[in-house]
Amino acid sequence: MTLAPAHVAGVGMIRFGRYPAEVTLEDMAVRAARTALDDAGAGLAAVDGLYVGHVFGGPVAGQRVAARLGLDGRPVSNHENYCASGATAIREAWVALAAGLHDVALVIGVEKMTDRVAGGVRPDPGDLDAAVGYVMAAGHAMSARRYMADHGATRDQIAAVAVKNHAHSVHNPWAQYQEPIDLPTVLGARPIAEPLGLLDCSPISDGAAAVLLCSRAGLRRLGIDGPAPRVLGVGLVSGSVQTGLGDLNAEDVSRRAGEQAWALSGVGPDDVDLVEMHDCFTIAEIVRMEGLGLVPRGEGAAWTAAGHTALGGRLPVNPSGGLLSRGHPVGATGAAQVCELTWQLRGSAGGRQVENARTGLAYCKGGTVNGTDGGSVTTVVMAR
Repeated sequence: MTLAPAHVAGVGMIRFGRYPAEVTLEDMAVRAARTALDDAGAGLAAVDGLYVGHVFGGPVAGQRVAARLGLDGRPVSNHENYCASGATAIREAWVALAAGLHDVALVIGVEKMTDRVAGGVRPDPGDLDAAVGYVMAAGHAMSARRYMADHGATRDQIAAVAVKNHAHSVHNPWAQYQEPIDLPTVLGARPIAEPLGLLDCSPISDGAAAVLLCSRAGLRRLGIDGPAPRVLGVGLVSGSVQTGLGDLNAEDVSRRAGEQAWALSGVGPDDVDLVEMHDCFTIAEIVRMEGLGLVPRGEGAAWTAAGHTALGGRLPVNPSGGLLSRGHPVGATGAAQVCELTWQLRGSAGGRQVENARTGLAYCKGGTVNGTDGGSVTTVVMAR
């Protein structure tokens, strides 16, 4: 089944990073939203509904943002799917546009983490995996060890993901980190969960990103005559219950999310020119690309080390710098990925531009649920 595409009329971000306590979640969301509206040349009166993705924002954060922004009284919905929250909000706006409920929808992904989260983010207190120490860092460390044992990958190859993504973010003015790092620096960083060190892990971040989505009628209302990048489809799946020992890196949840994205968009994996991947840890970029079928199974680490996923390579991954370097304010990440795809498809990404980018994929995996292979996974397919 395919739905009518949504058109991206405008996007906006603030730089991800660490903001002082006096800079609130609402402040960040409003700044990103106004930038997106300005990018589209749109006024507040044009917006039919507001969709807000966040995790730690508290009750009715979206309505608080709407009141500050001047969208009070409009339909507002809040979406929490952990790291996939922003992309889930985009999915709901896309569905509403296709259904004819709205012509113009504003999506904001926002998170203020640095004054709410100490150390790594924590699963639900009742999560049985976390109770025995199987938290996110530990799980990805086990994934890396298993991958190295199964496929002959090296620690250097896995660390190369961080080197690549930091090299990309040098050209991204919205990234938390904008300096390159070399392989010895990644390998020598403070250990977190062996074999992963500090620079194999995405940081705690604050930030906001906004996307103004329109139907064709919405574009006409805004007076936009030229081409606007299209959201062709947004897949959303949740983890399935696992039995037996299984394969730690099977990524069946990624396979299912990819298949849904291809079915919804009419695009296949061979059509993808670039990927914004949820690289919460270096190994995650590798195994999720393989799970989607974009990289052959067991070859992702070698592809990275060979430069195939770098700018100028076969399939550039995370030209924005990804979570590792752009930063990872969890509710904002999915919206930030769509901002990046929009700039890439417009040909306006500057020094990180992917040549002849026509079709892009953004992937987010949010949260863990004990006994399953994940919380939620979103896949956004966009085209010129």
